Amino acid sequence: MGLQEKRLAKEIQTEKLPAFEAKIKEIAGYEINVDVDWDTFTAYDSYPLSRLEIVFDDIAGFLKKICSDDIGKEALSESMKTIKLVNMDKTEELKMELTDKVFFLKLQLAGSSFGAYTDSQMASYVEGQL
Repeated sequence: MGLQEKRLAKEIQTEKLPAFEAKIKEIAGYEINVDVDWDTFTAYDSYPLSRLEIVFDDIAGFLKKICSDDIGKEALSESMKTIKLVNMDKTEELKMELTDKVFFLKLQLAGSSFGAYTDSQMASYVEGQL
């Protein structure tokens, strides 16, 4: 990790992530911890870090779909306390999993391609688990 990646990671950790967590608390009606595996996002260059805001937007969008009413908010609050973000090397390693109140999102934000889930894909998966 070079200086550029360190600066960008620090900016995300101190400014963008707290603002994002406040936004999703407002959407869901309760606190959801966002756990970013920083080592997997800084192992390449600044590109994966620069794509995190897109992922944040997709997560907010999926939460809006789930939490559109009190039934959805209640079901989610009973099933999800943490969102864990991990950046993978290969697109075939992409995965979503909701287990033990943790929503694991394995993304591929490095290399020549961008592999992540849309808000609709996340909402569909999580609704099926609630």
